[in-house]
Amino acid sequence: MSGIYESIGRLFSRQHIRRLGALLESAGSNTSAETFAGAMLLIITAASILSYFFFVFFEPLRSLIVRFSLFISTDLVVESPLFIVAATLFVSFFFVGGAIALLAYVSLLLRADARKRAVEEVLPDFLSLAAANVRAGMTIDQAMWYAAKPEFGILSVEVTNVAKKAFGGVPFNQAIDYLSDRFNSKSIRRAVALIKQGIASGGQLADILERTAEDSRQMQILHKEIAASLLMYVIFILFASVIGTPFLFSISGKLVGILENVVSRMPQDNAFASAVGIQLPLTVGMRAPLSSSDFFFFTILCSIMTAFFSSLIIGVIYKGNKREGIPYIPFLVGGSVLVFFLASSALGSLLSSIYV
Repeated sequence: MSGIYESIGRLFSRQHIRRLGALLESAGSNTSAETFAGAMLLIITAASILSYFFFVFFEPLRSLIVRFSLFISTDLVVESPLFIVAATLFVSFFFVGGAIALLAYVSLLLRADARKRAVEEVLPDFLSLAAANVRAGMTIDQAMWYAAKPEFGILSVEVTNVAKKAFGGVPFNQAIDYLSDRFNSKSIRRAVALIKQGIASGGQLADILERTAEDSRQMQILHKEIAASLLMYVIFILFASVIGTPFLFSISGKLVGILENVVSRMPQDNAFASAVGIQLPLTVGMRAPLSSSDFFFFTILCSIMTAFFSSLIIGVIYKGNKREGIPYIPFLVGGSVLVFFLASSALGSLLSSIYV
């Protein structure tokens, strides 16, 4: 079966396959990029076809697709069956297939980042232990082999693989490149580059390892200090996206509903105004240009987008990388929508006397 997946994966360009292979390597997967790409293409196609039939035979979802199309443009001919089929196909393949592909990509990114964090936390201790082994008279491959203790977790597993390659006859300068490919970490790549330069120049590897370990330890301390100093910015963004924005949207939604209710109850002519000789600046009985249901969809969409980008900003501020904010997205989106409904419910009970 993997051969079929690999044959399908060869349909993609070599550039995309190389990028996917690098991502799979940093995520710790041993699956080839062609096999993964072919499997994902089959999964996306099957899920899109199943979702299309589900949308076709499930009336509420089909009506929601038509209503969403009308929300985008009111000039569409929604009575045509051809339009309904085209809109359903577009939603099935673009949104459902795109969501599955995005979910797989994000899961690989999060897995790669989790591996990077786990390795960078223990890297200073590993390098210090390897430096001590070098000072004890071991070669660099033996020093790294004996320094790969179980408490170092993933790093020990990958260093053990590097040592096995070196013991199996692969030159150490080539075998250690495997370590930098398995992690998307600047600290690992820097340590590998310094070790290779030290071997090539015949320098003191123990001193190089100790200085690299100290630099990595200082960088960790600096990152923690920066995160602590920026904590107030994170709290402000959380308050604005989860509480402030949905609360203001709920107030605006109630005002739109009140205005829609008042306009719908106005008389259909200006008989009273004409009788008293008053020229009103608006046409009485006109329809409100924005309905409360349209504003509701706009509010939900804006709240989700605000929470999404707020999560990415928090990741940049707190961890220095926008991908670090991806795990916060479900919590901020859920909290924003929940606050909006709670505020709307509370305001609805307070302003219920206006809806007469």
